[in-house]
Amino acid sequence: METQVAPKLPPESVALRAPPRPVTRLNRRMLIGLSGVLVLAVLGATWWSLHSSQRRAMDGPTELHNVERIARSEALDRLPEDYTQLPPPLVTVPETDEALPPDVPELGEPLPGDLGAPILRAEREAQGYAYGEDPAEAERLAQVKEAEEAMRSPVFFGGGARRSSRGVDGATPASPSASSKFDSLLAGLLPSQGEQAQASTTDDTRNRGELQPPASPYQVMAGTVIAAALVTGIRSDLPGEVIATVTEPVYDTATGRYLLIPQGSRLLGRYESDIGYGQRRVQVVWQRVILPDTSSLTLDGFVGADPAGYAGLEDGVDMHWRRLFAGAALTTLLGVGAELAAPENRDGNRIVYAGRDSAQEVISQVGQEVTRRNLDVQPTLTIRAGMPVRVLVGRDLVLRPYRPTDFRMGALR
Repeated sequence: METQVAPKLPPESVALRAPPRPVTRLNRRMLIGLSGVLVLAVLGATWWSLHSSQRRAMDGPTELHNVERIARSEALDRLPEDYTQLPPPLVTVPETDEALPPDVPELGEPLPGDLGAPILRAEREAQGYAYGEDPAEAERLAQVKEAEEAMRSPVFFGGGARRSSRGVDGATPASPSASSKFDSLLAGLLPSQGEQAQASTTDDTRNRGELQPPASPYQVMAGTVIAAALVTGIRSDLPGEVIATVTEPVYDTATGRYLLIPQGSRLLGRYESDIGYGQRRVQVVWQRVILPDTSSLTLDGFVGADPAGYAGLEDGVDMHWRRLFAGAALTTLLGVGAELAAPENRDGNRIVYAGRDSAQEVISQVGQEVTRRNLDVQPTLTIRAGMPVRVLVGRDLVLRPYRPTDFRMGALR
């Protein structure tokens, strides 16, 4: 009897993975409705803001403060409204009918802006009493003020310090030397205070320098930067001279039309070898410029800088670390060799141990001295030839327009 074989299922109907979670989507009608409501709200707010500003413009400006309804004082109401309503001035008639001398001028009526009263008040205040006060009362007040100043004045001054110190038990008498030192110190401070008071006048708000007219139309003013490049290298082991060549022409500062220092001019300078520990820049000072026609100009020690404007030049720096580490390594090897030269136990000859200890001590001292001298060696700075450099003009240079000299004619043009 034949057994029936189950039919083979197609691979598509076999579920190898779990069914994915259905995606939740928003209702399109709801999205359209919310968008429409939002658009209507924005349009309504815009319409309301525009029409509210128009209504405010039609109603007129808002009155912030009413100046016509302010209650005024009755005294102000009784005052005249203009100068025509002012009462006429009172004319004083002299009580005596005595005739005045013929040389006395006749005075007119007092004017509203008469300065007689202020001048009289100032004269009375200068005499020591205020306007309207009794001179006797002013003198009494001056005496009271002097008495108060005497009470507040210090007790220990001059020779009274010695007498007052005797009346106090256990007090140290004041020495004349201390008093003289104090007097000299006070005398030294007084002139400085006077100078400070004099310096604090209104003249300090003005610059003491005056405007200088140009000495020549052909000037290179202070602050100009001259571009150049080194012709010779620099090594800071020894001081020496340095030469550079101008790489860009220099024109007059006023107009910029006249060539004063042409390209190719030579700059002569000097550098020093005094370099401190950790220093990385070489200071260069320029002393002379030579034009291509051999005319020259002496410079007042203009400072050399790098293209960024920093003073000095920086290129190669040798801190001599190799020499320092080599000396330390040699000292260590010698110390280890002296330690391994002697046997482990001390039962042998004492001379061997004494020699080993002495060698270790000497090697240690030598190593410390070598290390100290290597640390004292200043770093060596090197600047290669062709390094770009800038010359900062510190003072005005008065030159002439550059024209090559014709030596065939035997005269300078």
